[in-house]
Amino acid sequence: MQQIPNALTLLRLLIAPLIGALLLLVALGDWTPTVWLPIALGLFLIACVTDFVDGALARRLSAETTSGAVLDPVADKLLMLCTGLGLVVLAPDLAIAGAVLLMLARDLAVGGLRELALSRGHRLTVGGMGKAKTLLQCLALGAGLVDAVLQGTVMTASGIRDLGGLADSLSGWLIPTLFWIATAISLVSAADYLRAFRAVSADQDQR
Repeated sequence: MQQIPNALTLLRLLIAPLIGALLLLVALGDWTPTVWLPIALGLFLIACVTDFVDGALARRLSAETTSGAVLDPVADKLLMLCTGLGLVVLAPDLAIAGAVLLMLARDLAVGGLRELALSRGHRLTVGGMGKAKTLLQCLALGAGLVDAVLQGTVMTASGIRDLGGLADSLSGWLIPTLFWIATAISLVSAADYLRAFRAVSADQDQR
């Protein structure tokens, strides 16, 4: 039982690149979208569930470990990277691409801060904004995948599958809005991490 939280985190690490690969192969026209896009969506939903369950289980079972604390945010970032970039390739849209790139940049910066804090013997915990960021990212990416499944695909002259841009769909206003709300919360939570890092650094300097 003690290993279940870490096993769920590892499962998310394995699922993330699979989602990215499926989206890329569908975008390139190699695999049938009506079959593989729903599978990608199902895998993403499983990954999101593991994200919220592993931490809760670790706390309930008193199984919080250093490896889990390190791997969990890595799995989150990999899921964001693979799914976000996969969607941008599958259905190019400037507004969504900009939001995805900002969120990826934020995740890299926060990841660097967390690793630096760990190297100094401190652990930056996830606050309320960080949890809200994760939830909104899952909602935005999930909505993008649902939209891709519902739209179906057409073949462009170049032979690359194109969904016509997510922003051209029935939910075109909703999906970019979700992405930019998630981006805004991501940047606010990054500021929280920066303040926490400065606080523990100042405390260490005073010792």
